[in-house]
Amino acid sequence: MTATSAAVRAKLGLPESSLHWSAYEARYQALLDTDLAAADVPAWLSDWSSLTAEFMDVAAKLSVYKDLHTADDGAQARYQAFVADVVPPSERMDQALKEKLLAVPGYVPAPDFALTYRRFRDEAALFREANVDLGVTHQEQMNRHAVLTGNQEVTLGGETLTIPQARQRLDSPERAVREAAWHALAESNLGVAPDLDRVMEGLMGTRWQFARNAGLGTYRDYVWKSLDRVDYTPEDCRDFHGAVRDEVVPLLSGLVADLSRDLGLEGLRPWDYNRNNLLDAQGRKSLEPFRTGEELETLSATAFAGLDGDLAARFGQMRRDGLLDLESRPGKMTHAYCAYFPVRNEPFVLMNVVGTAEDMRVLFHEVGHAFHGFYSGDAQPLVWNRWSPIEFVEIPSMAMEFLTLDHLAHVFSPEELARYRSKQLEGVIAFLPWAAQMDAFQHWLYAEAPENVTVPELDAKWLELDRTFHPFVDWDGLDHVRAKGWHYYHIFQAPFYYIEYAMCYLASVALWRAAQTDPEGALDRYKAALRLGSTVSVPELYRAAGVEFRFDREYIRGLMAFVRGQMN
Repeated sequence: MTATSAAVRAKLGLPESSLHWSAYEARYQALLDTDLAAADVPAWLSDWSSLTAEFMDVAAKLSVYKDLHTADDGAQARYQAFVADVVPPSERMDQALKEKLLAVPGYVPAPDFALTYRRFRDEAALFREANVDLGVTHQEQMNRHAVLTGNQEVTLGGETLTIPQARQRLDSPERAVREAAWHALAESNLGVAPDLDRVMEGLMGTRWQFARNAGLGTYRDYVWKSLDRVDYTPEDCRDFHGAVRDEVVPLLSGLVADLSRDLGLEGLRPWDYNRNNLLDAQGRKSLEPFRTGEELETLSATAFAGLDGDLAARFGQMRRDGLLDLESRPGKMTHAYCAYFPVRNEPFVLMNVVGTAEDMRVLFHEVGHAFHGFYSGDAQPLVWNRWSPIEFVEIPSMAMEFLTLDHLAHVFSPEELARYRSKQLEGVIAFLPWAAQMDAFQHWLYAEAPENVTVPELDAKWLELDRTFHPFVDWDGLDHVRAKGWHYYHIFQAPFYYIEYAMCYLASVALWRAAQTDPEGALDRYKAALRLGSTVSVPELYRAAGVEFRFDREYIRGLMAFVRGQMN
């Protein structure tokens, strides 16, 4: 595939009128002008929700389209114009509507709206007019990162590759192939590093200004409020970092040492360690179960059919309705994600597949997000009650990576399936130190480092943390590359959104553990939790899924013991 498919283009098509504030202003004003008594609130909320869904729909489609066409200046300009001209007045109107709702005398929210009502109250208290226009700058800075990385290319052996295509070579059993690919990727990354450093300098200034405008001491304080983190503290996160350092890093170091021994290596160099896909101890070629995005869709459809008929039907809808764009190509953002179009309750998955088993795992992950959108959208009429708090939102995706494991006999031979299953379990162990490092870096950056921290200081802190959480990789002579490991999507695009992956990975392992003895019950609880959307607290969502909201040392130790047992 060399261009976005016709079905995808049709799905993302928007009338010109929807790109301007005039399409929304009168309806916002009508909501604001309504005489509102307590009895009138439910109908008024429904109207506001419908308008918000329409607005979110347009914003999401513009964002997805520009990510699919990073070299299209027109697509980038349309998105930026919407962010600059339409988003700010909508945010001001939303603030006015929240204040109107909060001032209604005698109104008591229904149980399924109580949490959203409390969040509205907290958001209204955090709102600052100065941060509205600053948000436009913030979005422009983040999009600069998307353009730089989306247009990045790698030259390898006279061939021009996308970043995902080059990364595929890192899975080769041939060390010389891996090393050549790693150096080519490093050269490409270092080529854009000065530009990314400048983007980060701008982002840090903008983010600290958000906090100052809100009268808060650090950007972490601001994020904690804006992300509604009420169920845990920064101290809990620091305890998690220490638990992973003490409980998981030694376990991963042991796996790596065994791998080095089996492969006859004195130690692992950077091209020998991919946390998403550890090398095969027998030196076998990585599993490549498909060649094209269409083949991956077909294989995945059969897996979902084996797991659950309704899940299969939802995936079938995505295939039929142009809600998947899977293959890697130039000018396409290299990250994978699931977007959401709320008007028709449609999730959209963007990926960059190149034919590996890892691609299959990522598809199950992203489609798990899609199931979350489908089920919460079906059950929750109000758009704010869909999806869930971010501490739960990765469970639908990560759990799907595990729940599909017993439905892949059509994809792999028994030996290959054992390898795929082992890779999934190794991935849990390898991921947790990375997640702890990412989270620790951001706590330092936005709460401990001085506001005028420099890029060399960022590099030095990353090196310090990487030596703590990944001490088993030999970077001799390559620390100038290692120091830029913080040049990662979430650092630029989703600040402080990373520990949630660890929380949800632990919960997903626990959910899979329950499914070993009660697969039908575990799947029923999974779907029931998704339907709750954002109407109950994070601990209640976890309980609905049949797991605990925990990420402490004892819990991590117990789950790692289970993972080791499954690997054996």
